[in-house]
Amino acid sequence: MKTNDFQDRFNETMLEIANQVKENANIINFNDILNTIDLILHMHDENNKVFIYGAGRSGFIGRCFAQRLMHLGIRSCFISDAVTYQYEETDLLVLISGSGETTSTVAIAKKAKEIGGKIILLSNNPKSTIGKISDYIIDIKGKSKDVALSQETLAPYTSLFDISTLAVLDSIGGVLMKKLGVTEADIDKRHASIE
Repeated sequence: MKTNDFQDRFNETMLEIANQVKENANIINFNDILNTIDLILHMHDENNKVFIYGAGRSGFIGRCFAQRLMHLGIRSCFISDAVTYQYEETDLLVLISGSGETTSTVAIAKKAKEIGGKIILLSNNPKSTIGKISDYIIDIKGKSKDVALSQETLAPYTSLFDISTLAVLDSIGGVLMKKLGVTEADIDKRHASIE
């Protein structure tokens, strides 16, 4: 492959990713976004907790969201990190699973359902096992693990779902920031100082 071929592939992949995020912005059900924002604000107002979980790359995205919620002054944690609160029936669980069938995520969803509380799923498979027990589902379009081998894209494997999910969660963070009146200076005060 010539250098120009690599540059073309890079540019085309960037555009594919950008177009997937834009498509999601245009088709996402905004009521699902509002329900999620309202639930998170309710958790904050009641001093309850927001738990986040995803396996693999979904987990990295979940950790980004848990950190952003902390920056906004919302009690949050990523399940399985060293510091994880006890989940109670008054809490909220946000799950990320493109397929909605990831083994560890299904197990956590079932346990949370047993305890109580609300469950939100970000997935591109609303009819999945997790989807069936979730209170709210944010349907995100993008290639997930269950179709990764059959759906050809330039972006590798599940990247289109992963990056779209990160964009959705960061956009929710932006709305929460405005609703809570949190400034960049407030975030800076909560940002790590010994990293």
